Amino acid sequence: MSGFPLSQRAALVLVFAGIGLAGVGSILAAVLDEPAWRCLAAGAIAVQITGWVLYGRARRGGKA
Repeated sequence: MSGFPLSQRAALVLVFAGIGLAGVGSILAAVLDEPAWRCLAAGAIAVQITGWVLYGRARRGGKA
């Protein structure tokens, strides 16, 4: 199997899931004007940040 190692791939899945959820949450917040959708968008950004941190850690081999 070529490409990224599993840990990098899993981290990038978190990043792209966060991007998608943030986009959906932002659109729904704009259209429906419900605070819950803003919370979804903010939580998705936290997921995306977590994914980027894990991706950086996997690229460095776990070094701080």
